[in-house]
Amino acid sequence: MRVTNNTMVHSIVRYLTRQNEALFDRQNIIATGKRINKPSDDPLGMGRVLDYRQTIASMEQYQTNIQSGKTRLEVIEANLDLVDDLLQVVKAIAQTEAGGTTESRQMGAENLKNLYDQILDQANSKLSDNYLFSGYQTKTAPFSRDDTQATTFDQFTVTYNGDAGDMQFIVADNTTVTMDADGQSIFHDAASGGVNIFDAMRDLIVGLENDDTAAISTQSGLLEQGLTQIRDIRSANAPLLYQLKTAENHWLHYKPKIEDLLGEEENADITRAIVELQSLELAYQSTLATAARIIQPGLISFLK
Repeated sequence: MRVTNNTMVHSIVRYLTRQNEALFDRQNIIATGKRINKPSDDPLGMGRVLDYRQTIASMEQYQTNIQSGKTRLEVIEANLDLVDDLLQVVKAIAQTEAGGTTESRQMGAENLKNLYDQILDQANSKLSDNYLFSGYQTKTAPFSRDDTQATTFDQFTVTYNGDAGDMQFIVADNTTVTMDADGQSIFHDAASGGVNIFDAMRDLIVGLENDDTAAISTQSGLLEQGLTQIRDIRSANAPLLYQLKTAENHWLHYKPKIEDLLGEEENADITRAIVELQSLELAYQSTLATAARIIQPGLISFLK
């Protein structure tokens, strides 16, 4: 078989191209630290890498959801703890003024109006610019009152503006933590057999202003039920916080194992890659030198 100069040149070009590709691959491995940088490097390995990455992305989303749920529960607990303290003061005023004087009851009514507004502020609390107790209506203040009305009764009558929605946090595959976000069931629960805390405080204020001993005594009992209502909600939230912390601990321990598997699959042996690069560079330079010696005589003959 006759081998022409043209054949040799094409053969050398193909060989140099393959060497260049090998050099580029090793350089890319060293630069990225990854053994697999494209599917053709290892099709089966790339499939496993993508699976691990998807699993880690899901875990990170679960961890974000868990943190959001924990923050929400912690803020709610802080709010309801303050409401609990304020209601105890309200109840103490009711118990004291059941045997008080007309003058002391008028002063008690003024104090209760301030306490009323503090509890209303807590019921309208926000987290990240969203109302906590409006159900799905997170941009709407859950409770409102019209203090321009003519009578104390009307001024301190509260309207619920939210709905019965809840908040759900996906914390694992097929696992969701659901939190009650319906402020009506917490503060305004007379329709469900509980106590409308705002109505009880309003009626106590009116009773104090009117020197109505019977009304004052009645509201004292309702406020005790209201305290129980708030504490029941707090007790119901405690297991949810425990569930979130348990899920959080699970992902904190499990995620590093998946990250290790991902690293084992895609991380490169940098020392080996450097040695291979040096070997390929030497081979490339040798090929160039050989090609020059082969091609040069043919070029000289052509020029003659």
